[in-house]
Amino acid sequence: MYKASIRAMMRHSIRKLNPGDYRLMLKMAHPDFELAFPGQNSWATMFRPQNAGRHPYATHRGISEASAFADRFVEEGIQFQIEDILVNGPPWNTRIAVRVHDFIAEPEGGGDGYNNRVMLFLEVRWGRLVRWEDYEDTERVAAWDAVRAASTGA
Repeated sequence: MYKASIRAMMRHSIRKLNPGDYRLMLKMAHPDFELAFPGQNSWATMFRPQNAGRHPYATHRGISEASAFADRFVEEGIQFQIEDILVNGPPWNTRIAVRVHDFIAEPEGGGDGYNNRVMLFLEVRWGRLVRWEDYEDTERVAAWDAVRAASTGA
């Protein structure tokens, strides 16, 4: 029952996120929330240089940095299409793996300006999101960065 409710909550949160409402996800986040975004790209280095060591490294820390990431996510128009959600562990140590296709659809049905496959790995303790790690093709992220920079003249 617990795992089914977590899966339902994740689906609901992403349904809210896709049109731009990330408040539910931030409401779930612990004040010391950490986000780890991979690679050498503008998403991973929004607040500090990337550290490519063996140990977990947070590219975003706390609610304000998570909000900045979410604002940019919404501004870019990124959408998640859920493929699968796996839940393991008790309420004090819940791990959630979400496989999604993320994309930015071009206006007027012109295909996807950006698309990628992503594994989201979330750690939840007593209903509070404490850590979120993205695993995705970082070369596609860097290529999208280059396209965006060229289109804005940056």
